Amino acid sequence: MALVFALPALGQQGPESLLPEGFGVPTPPPASNRPSTSGPAPTGTPPSARPATPGDQATDTTAAADADEEIEEEEEDESEDELVIRYDVPPAARRSMSAVGIISSASGGFAAEAFGTTDGNFLKQVVNRTTGPLASRWGTILGRRLLASRTNTPAGVNGADWTAERAWLLLRMGDSVVARQLVQEVDAGNYTKRMHEVALQVLLANGDLSGLCPLVESGVSMVNDGRWKMARAICASLAGEQGSATAFINQGRYQGWVRGVDFRLAEKAVGAGVNGRRSVKIEWDGVDGMNPWRFGLSAATGLEPPEKLFEKSGRQLAGWQVQLPMFAAATRAKYASHAAALGVYSNRDIVDLFGQVLDDTEAPDNLRNNAEALQQAYIATGDAARVTAMSTIWSGATKGADYHGKLIMTARAAALIAPDTAHLASADGLIASMLTAGLDRNAAAWANIVDNGSLGWALIALGSPGNIQPVEYDPLDDFYGNDNSEKGQRSALLLAGLAGLGRIDSGARSDFEGELNVNIARETNWTRAISSAAQRGEQGTVALMAIAGMQAPGWSVVPANHLYYIVRSLRQVGLEAEARMIAAEAVTFS
Repeated sequence: MALVFALPALGQQGPESLLPEGFGVPTPPPASNRPSTSGPAPTGTPPSARPATPGDQATDTTAAADADEEIEEEEEDESEDELVIRYDVPPAARRSMSAVGIISSASGGFAAEAFGTTDGNFLKQVVNRTTGPLASRWGTILGRRLLASRTNTPAGVNGADWTAERAWLLLRMGDSVVARQLVQEVDAGNYTKRMHEVALQVLLANGDLSGLCPLVESGVSMVNDGRWKMARAICASLAGEQGSATAFINQGRYQGWVRGVDFRLAEKAVGAGVNGRRSVKIEWDGVDGMNPWRFGLSAATGLEPPEKLFEKSGRQLAGWQVQLPMFAAATRAKYASHAAALGVYSNRDIVDLFGQVLDDTEAPDNLRNNAEALQQAYIATGDAARVTAMSTIWSGATKGADYHGKLIMTARAAALIAPDTAHLASADGLIASMLTAGLDRNAAAWANIVDNGSLGWALIALGSPGNIQPVEYDPLDDFYGNDNSEKGQRSALLLAGLAGLGRIDSGARSDFEGELNVNIARETNWTRAISSAAQRGEQGTVALMAIAGMQAPGWSVVPANHLYYIVRSLRQVGLEAEARMIAAEAVTFS
């Protein structure tokens, strides 16, 4: 159980060890053990069905005693019935576990049968073995859409447990809000032990302490964890029952449910309840690292832990932090670039947020400077002034997620710039910026401006929505000559992306593979699994396998053959737009 409260490790030692032996051979689906959605029937025997006591010499006294006994037994039966009935939602209002999700195919989600006939235990294993965050922002966007879709529960897995695993992966990828919406799609009466374990983490990631209260008693009985027990005190305080809250707090102190700063944070949360009279000072000295309990309770009580506590935690916490509504815009803006690079914050989100920073006179200077430069990128007079403003934003970013986030920030401003050779020096950045928001047609308009072999040329070759002429060897060789990535990783990913999209001449592919000394078609258990799912036309299975193939700290360590099979398989099942954006992103940030 201790693993449930530990943040997932970031990335992995090597992308080749993604999956276990025999991964590509799904096991036959076992008999479904999905729980019934109807409530259990009362088990007590009605008093009228009990046999009468024999004897013909009953007195008024014994008759009265028998009557009292019947009343007591009837009360016991009613009490037992109350314990058996887990919730009182009318049958017509109960939600089925056969398909759980928050978006349907009509709303942009995946189809209900997206996983086809693939065994649920196989899919569950893929989800469990996928660490987060991913190397790809577009991969995260694809994964979020898949995990939030109302798809059929695969055969062989419990509907609530399958939903819990999906929410847990969303949380590992940085999307705490969608994870909470997903767990709230399951009726409390259908919660399993695993669902309680995940729900605790999800609600803490949102700083939502009140959300724990309807689940707290069943959580204590099913999970038997100190944090659920301590949540009793918090919920009692929120309900104004300070006597009960104090009793639970004292019991937790004596029995050691949680210790150290975790206990003091619980005390502070109790003090924030109705008529709470506890004033607790939190000392962060000596605290090593951040966990969901500390994150959730500090957020709920308005505390900002020192930044050093987040250094050893996963990048997904930036996604949690930027979505906390209780924090001011300036506080959330500190994490906006990293959250956007993760894939949980869009161009519109980040522009709106920095618009609020402009109105905050107490915002730090660096944030206000970025907000003012962003404003100029959108409203300055003339394209030259706008490009200058965007270049200022990009040059002020640090390499990696911060630079990625700044490109996302300026995406729609870049789309406003008319293609012109006067801006050739900034063309690579403008095209890369547009593609971070999926503005592929605007980017493709620069095709006659950029030079062959440049980064902008490569991104248009990968990201353009229309049919393009197969790429020949010469521009590939020019690109490789300008490639300063380690061991030509960027050129290898360009080759893999073009081949997966079917946009490269066959002879050029063979020659360029030889020059780079790579085999983009190399097979593994994982490549066979994703290819098999693509042949069956299972969009959901392909998307799930794709995000499993992108679990790494960055594109610099993702093998070229992974990108090739991801792009090819996504294209094969009708997800070409996602395939193009992933390929372009890989080349941009490798």
